[in-house]
Amino acid sequence: MNEPLQRLVALADTDRLIRLTEGRLSELHGEEAGLQARVAQLDQEMKARQESHRRLRAEALARMNEVDATDEKIRTYQRKLEQEILPYKEMEYLRDQVVLLKSRIDGLAEEALLLSDQVEQDAEKLKEDEAAFRQRRQALEEELQALLHHRAALAQEKEGLLAQRAAQAQLVPPHLLQQYERLRRTVGSPVVPVQGGACGGCHLRLAEATLTRVKEGREVVTCENCSRFLYWRAP
Repeated sequence: MNEPLQRLVALADTDRLIRLTEGRLSELHGEEAGLQARVAQLDQEMKARQESHRRLRAEALARMNEVDATDEKIRTYQRKLEQEILPYKEMEYLRDQVVLLKSRIDGLAEEALLLSDQVEQDAEKLKEDEAAFRQRRQALEEELQALLHHRAALAQEKEGLLAQRAAQAQLVPPHLLQQYERLRRTVGSPVVPVQGGACGGCHLRLAEATLTRVKEGREVVTCENCSRFLYWRAP
């Protein structure tokens, strides 16, 4: 293989590595977005869980306050009945209210106790849920940090490959480099091996004269069909 072709092959190998690195960087960007979405979803689920407990606690407190308020009404009505001289209708009304409130307070007290028990049980469950949440979130954060570290290393590797490419491009004769860059923009793989008597890029059959020139390796040979640079690869 002649020297200009060797330099073209080396440049093509570097470009291939750059493409692979860029592809992996793109994949990592998508993986990062996925991890961040999972963290956000986890945070949202825990916020909803904590809000559910807060509502349960608020409901239990409201029921307890209702019991206290009902009890205070009963006491107030009873004091008025015992200590004040009231018109008959008002007295009958207060007696009816006392009976009604007493019949209601037992149910309210039972609901308050039940809700209080539920709050205690849910508080214990919430502690377990929060511990599991912290563990899962930490695992996701560690995975995200590892991904970011890997991405930074790949980005640095890409910078090194780009510097290597710039140095390699300077060694390629200008007219060959111009053709190489044109091919890279249009066909993607400017330098390909001969495969079974055909171009490794367009896969069309090569003329015997072209095959002979490629095998000899004394000059830079291009495919008569797609203009890619050709090299001979031993079977």
